[in-house]
Amino acid sequence: MRKNISALISSLVFVAFIVGLAVTCFAKEPVDILQSERRRAEQFPEFSVEGVMDKTFFDSFEKYLADQFPLRDTFRTVKATIQLKLFGQKDNNGNYIAEGHISELDDKLSEDSVKKAAQKLNSVYDEYIAGKNAKCYYSIVPDKNYFLAEKNGYPSLDYEKMTELYTSGVKNMEYIDIFDCLEINDYYKTDSHWKQQNLDKVVTKLGDAMGFEPKSSDSYTAEKVTDFKGVYAPRLAIGNISDEIICLTSPATQNATVYNLEKNKTTVGVYDKTKLQSGDKYDIYLSGAAALLTVENPLAEEKRELVIFRDSFGSSLAPLMLEGYSKITLVDLRYIPAQLIGDYVSFENCDVLFIYNTQILNQSSILR
Repeated sequence: MRKNISALISSLVFVAFIVGLAVTCFAKEPVDILQSERRRAEQFPEFSVEGVMDKTFFDSFEKYLADQFPLRDTFRTVKATIQLKLFGQKDNNGNYIAEGHISELDDKLSEDSVKKAAQKLNSVYDEYIAGKNAKCYYSIVPDKNYFLAEKNGYPSLDYEKMTELYTSGVKNMEYIDIFDCLEINDYYKTDSHWKQQNLDKVVTKLGDAMGFEPKSSDSYTAEKVTDFKGVYAPRLAIGNISDEIICLTSPATQNATVYNLEKNKTTVGVYDKTKLQSGDKYDIYLSGAAALLTVENPLAEEKRELVIFRDSFGSSLAPLMLEGYSKITLVDLRYIPAQLIGDYVSFENCDVLFIYNTQILNQSSILR
């Protein structure tokens, strides 16, 4: 009898808990942003007969319930803890932790993508740079898996083959190898990007090859601007790993003018602290993603120009190259078609650097 009563009480408590969560889900104000996951939350779908008939309403409603569910973050953490610590899985949501760093599993080399990336560089060179008295260079930024995956028992890309495919395909440019200028602690623990304050060796290597004189990192003022949890932390959903964003400032970085073509807006200084309130605090570096930026250094000792074809890694790199140039133009082919470059950029008598991380090379279809 007592067992039956205990079972009944347990069942009632469980049902009450589930009903309580359901009532709370509908009673509480829906959130717009899932802060821990750095994405927009699904909102209640608009009702329509067509949506009911083709089941799109129910699909959206299911996503709405999942995103707006009370204690969502708690349940995600419990799930990750069970999978990683109880069942011994090596990853959660495609992310893993090793040597105190979170990274994303990525072991499939797309040879065709790497070859097309090389072809993209060649086409830009042939269309806009050939015959312009410009010196052209290119480089590859290794992702975190280069330092973490294989040595910790995770599947890894064949980086040697990727580099060979890329460098054998690119023509008329000098390759600058920066793989040996980096190590795992030069990257954020919770994010894919490198730390600006750790790029001294990279900038020195680029300067030696390209003929500009960089400032050493210890000659900048290092300013911690915020604590930081990058894109990988919410995906792993476990642990209390965090980073700091540090900006290296100098008279050149503080007095430079930055023109954003898309916004038709000019600002002073290369660090945009308004981005600290955004979903990605790494965007403090040159305001994040942008199709085309021009950065002018009024304190430059000589008139010298650089064009950088870059991804997001270039946002934190370019300010450290500013000491060697009076003007740096940053082009992001993820957001501006190559066919439009000639309308905005002149390559006459300038240096040109193409620098992309390995993840971009492995999915180069995003380059327009």
